[in-house]
Amino acid sequence: MTELIRIGSWRGIIVGLLLLALWTLRPFGVDAPSAVDTPFDTDRAVARLATILGDERPHPTDSAANDAVEARLLAEIRKAGFTPQVDERFHCNGIREGAAICARPRNIAFWVTSPGDNAVMVAAHYDSVPAGPGAADDGIGVAVALETAYQLKGKTLARPVLVLLTDAEEAGLVGAAAFAVHDPLAKRVGAVVNMEARGTTGGVNMFQTSSPNGRDAAAIGRPLPSANSLATDFYELLPNDTDLTMLLPLDIDAGNYSIIGGGKRYHTPLDDLAHLDRNSVRHMGATTLSAVERFAAKPSRAAEGRRIYTDVGRQLLLVLPQFAAAVVMGLGLLAAAFLYWRGGAARRVRSAFTPLVAIAVGTGLATGAAMLVAALRPEAAFGTAYPAVFRLLYASAALAGASAILTLSREDNPARCAAASWCWLAVLILAAFAFVPGLTILAAWSMPFVIAAACAALVPAARRAVPFLLVGAAIVYLLIVLPLGGGLEEGLFVEHAAPATLLLVFMFLFFLPVAGRPTRWTPAIFALFTLGAFVAAVTVPAYTRDSPRHLTVVHEDDNGKAAFLIDDNGPVPPAVAAQATFAPKPDDKGYWRAPAPTLADDGSIEILSNTVVGNRRTVRLAVLAPSADRQELLIKDGKAMRNITVNGARPAIRGEPVYIGCTGRTCQRLEVQFELAVKGKQPEISWRRTRYGAGEAGEKLTVKRPATAQPVHVGDRQVWIRPLRLPAAPGG
Repeated sequence: MTELIRIGSWRGIIVGLLLLALWTLRPFGVDAPSAVDTPFDTDRAVARLATILGDERPHPTDSAANDAVEARLLAEIRKAGFTPQVDERFHCNGIREGAAICARPRNIAFWVTSPGDNAVMVAAHYDSVPAGPGAADDGIGVAVALETAYQLKGKTLARPVLVLLTDAEEAGLVGAAAFAVHDPLAKRVGAVVNMEARGTTGGVNMFQTSSPNGRDAAAIGRPLPSANSLATDFYELLPNDTDLTMLLPLDIDAGNYSIIGGGKRYHTPLDDLAHLDRNSVRHMGATTLSAVERFAAKPSRAAEGRRIYTDVGRQLLLVLPQFAAAVVMGLGLLAAAFLYWRGGAARRVRSAFTPLVAIAVGTGLATGAAMLVAALRPEAAFGTAYPAVFRLLYASAALAGASAILTLSREDNPARCAAASWCWLAVLILAAFAFVPGLTILAAWSMPFVIAAACAALVPAARRAVPFLLVGAAIVYLLIVLPLGGGLEEGLFVEHAAPATLLLVFMFLFFLPVAGRPTRWTPAIFALFTLGAFVAAVTVPAYTRDSPRHLTVVHEDDNGKAAFLIDDNGPVPPAVAAQATFAPKPDDKGYWRAPAPTLADDGSIEILSNTVVGNRRTVRLAVLAPSADRQELLIKDGKAMRNITVNGARPAIRGEPVYIGCTGRTCQRLEVQFELAVKGKQPEISWRRTRYGAGEAGEKLTVKRPATAQPVHVGDRQVWIRPLRLPAAPGG
């Protein structure tokens, strides 16, 4: 027995070191495959995109640059043999409580097949953020949509296929909202395959479906994207939205596809064709084309159930009815508890809690290491340039903490330790099942091995198979969670993903019935790795040219008090700091602030009408900003306000404060009508205008921005903030 335990200890150490090395080098399941068997023509798709983007300047909605992109896009659609139709209208999207986000999108739609009902719609957006050219977000979607349409042209399908390229997505999903509310085509849609990007590289993730999701899971085609119901459950809990958010109320089937690698280039000037991974385009094209074909092959929209599903290394898709997954988890819990009970009575209670305590201590130590590095580093995103250093730090810290607990526990029955680990995992998953049923993917396909092990334990001749069955359960678990861990890092970045990633990936070691109790010096081995990685983690550069810091220069004029503002996500670079007198520390709003010259103001307010009928007052204003790219009104203490109309549109606004944002040239003149109670406190209104670009004064800062920093989202800009005072009531 002693020799067996020693062998088990070495196996545990070797497996731990191997897993540590592999994970440190590169997370699993994040890169796009270099070769895909598909008719999708990547070269043609990218060539179309290059033509559409032209000089690759940013093209936010309702701008001259977006007009040029739209014209080239329409030309490419016609060249491919389709007839586009453009739907233009002013619309306000009430996507947020108490908010109205307005624009004048020009949506483009065309039929791939003959028009018809219950259509499968391929969707993407063609506008970009002001900071970047949008080659990935969402040029990849536009390119794939056009090539998918080209591939399907002339094919006999059971359902019609429609392509929708929305505008004003980056302004607040306005184009998709306008389509869903106003466009007659919306009533003809039965399924949507939407494409997005939150980076410029990586494999494709299918991260959102409709509910119930039976038909959506069945439409996941080959080649496979990364797809699992845990990701879709968690996405529903996040505040993130895409165009699909506006389309789901149409009672459609859906799949939302995206790439997320290279996330530091997202919404920056580096979202360009040079950084767009051709393998990602090919993978997006192949998975999207397959999904559209599978949706279009089945005309029926009969009743569907709820499914849990996961891919295994993009090679195999495992699907179970949601209820069946819960049953399997319950049976697995009983089987694991039986195996644990058969493991002997010695230290039974302490042994039951050993895996849970070891995992908690290991994950806590990794989290503590992450917090300590964050406290010592001045940058907010310090893991961007050299993520392998931080993977090594957090993983070795987790292994050091967990192995220390296992050493102290004196647990000498590896199979019992593995059974206890499966018990805890099953209990936690079943406890959360009502809220996050997708968690069952972590163990639903491992539990049959655990159940088989419990059955083998009852048959004397089969008892030798118990450890092998438990090893099989652990391997299946690892095959499923390794890509999940990689996806977490890509989505959250290494400095934020450590606890969740480690909890998933390194839990594998506790499911191995061959690990045995570590020797006394096992924690020391991992502690040495931790120490070396910690030294590296506090010294390596945080940014590179391809993984940059986000640094946006804002020239703000708040009612005559002007300042340069830079987000506090790290110290102001010395070359930039030398151009203005920045305060020694950030302000309470999270900005580095320096005095700046006031901005010339061309904004004005015209009172168009001010009337009272009964107990209701109506004030109509023209809010003019001839050189602005965006206007915003923030209305506080507006209990007397009853309704608001913006350029003839009446958004559904609930709650306080009230926010109105309007993007594009159409918004340079806003006609806003307030309906107010005559009695009661009148609202306080802050009027904000934004012009893209830092301007002449701000340029002296932007030219000194280092090559390892890039503007992000709205980008460098000039901002005017003024109070907007409503006139007094007539005769008041």
